[in-house]
Amino acid sequence: MRKIAYFPAHSTLHALHPFTKFILLLGIGIMIFFIQSALLQLVLLVLLFLSFLLIKQNPFRYHGMRVTLVTAFTLALIQCLFYREGTALLQIHGWALTDMGLQRAVIISCRFVIIILCSYVFILTTSPSDLAYAFMQIGIPYRYAFMIVTSMRLVPILSIEGERIMHAQRLRGAHYSIRKPATNLYHLTTFLNAVLFSLVNRVDRLAISMEGRSFGRYPKRTYRNLLQFKTPDVLSLVLVPAILILFISMKGII
Repeated sequence: MRKIAYFPAHSTLHALHPFTKFILLLGIGIMIFFIQSALLQLVLLVLLFLSFLLIKQNPFRYHGMRVTLVTAFTLALIQCLFYREGTALLQIHGWALTDMGLQRAVIISCRFVIIILCSYVFILTTSPSDLAYAFMQIGIPYRYAFMIVTSMRLVPILSIEGERIMHAQRLRGAHYSIRKPATNLYHLTTFLNAVLFSLVNRVDRLAISMEGRSFGRYPKRTYRNLLQFKTPDVLSLVLVPAILILFISMKGII
């Protein structure tokens, strides 16, 4: 399984401006709650999976995707079990599966998966450095932009560090068992202490490195690459919202 992190490539999504992808991420995340058609939710979900083909990546090879699918299935199952409005499609011992319950199951589970997939696409195709440059070029102080880049880069690093600490515990005979909660608490405390020590150590080295490079001495800084909006960015900001608005307007048709 792979970690969710940016990988360089030359796809169409990689070439888009970071703000374009950020606006599309927020727009899709908000507007899918106005789409009340299960069929249109499925269409949008298929389009997102096609975007992974565009960047030549398999979403099922990344950490968290299986948990996402299990959670979506659980949400759908809850709707099927407890939503009673609509026409009964199946009845078993007093329980009825209704058409409205099935439709809500598809809508809610698809919304959840769509939000996760949009986040995956954004992280995989957006360089943290380019995102920081984009924020700085609109006037945000580069201290805050650097904070965004650092947080995006430290999350996968800490995840890898946590796995190493866990493997080290197992090699030293630590075993987590449901039958021994006190032992689990002891190992968990040791694990958290090691992770916090590693985090503080990395932050300390980062602070020394920043101080050695005179970080924050000058109010302005230069850029290696100037990010500009291009024709694909304009088309994306026009076509994607137009498609979503079309989906919302087709509420009474489909």
